[in-house]
Amino acid sequence: MIDEGLFRLLAAVERTGVWLSVLAWLSVLGGNVAMVSALRQEKRRSIWAPAIVVGAGALVANLADYVVTLYRSPDLSLEANPLWRNVIDQFGLTTAKAYGLSGKILVSVLAAQMFAFYLSNRGRLFPARGGSLLDFVLQMGDRSRTLRDRFMAMLTLFSFLFAGIQFLYLYIAYLNWLGDAVRPGYLPSVPAAILLLIASLVILLVTATYRAFRV
Repeated sequence: MIDEGLFRLLAAVERTGVWLSVLAWLSVLGGNVAMVSALRQEKRRSIWAPAIVVGAGALVANLADYVVTLYRSPDLSLEANPLWRNVIDQFGLTTAKAYGLSGKILVSVLAAQMFAFYLSNRGRLFPARGGSLLDFVLQMGDRSRTLRDRFMAMLTLFSFLFAGIQFLYLYIAYLNWLGDAVRPGYLPSVPAAILLLIASLVILLVTATYRAFRV
């Protein structure tokens, strides 16, 4: 049922046309610019060193997906991403390859920036008082009183998840490399892998943020 829901979603996105593909690319570029502005005063090595590591990992994952996709389907006829498919149909293969590669690079850079944003702003997620891990979870972010503070706290949380979800593309690249004909049946589907990764990232987010709070 999860797989069917994903297929319906992809089909709906493809029906919207190429304008959504262009908007997605511009949104990622806009996110890069916005993060440059948001982090312009952040100079700490303790922030940027791990952010660069995460960004490098995201780049490896995204480029692995890109390279394996082209290896399996040089003409992109088997590509399932509706955003990419619409670019192929509207602008041709060469433009689609440039669109995909530039998008992967921009997303990886954004992952590094957003992880740096999380590290720089995770204090917004700290509760007003200390306590156990359970107390921390129940009270996380209760320092945020204004609408702006709450938005920034949510953006901090989202930034961690956005950076972490990029590593899903390593799994997708692995599945594409194996091919459907030889894929072991015990491997989870992509929708199931997404759910497992998100659950793992939430646990990691809480653990890392709690540890920083205790320090």
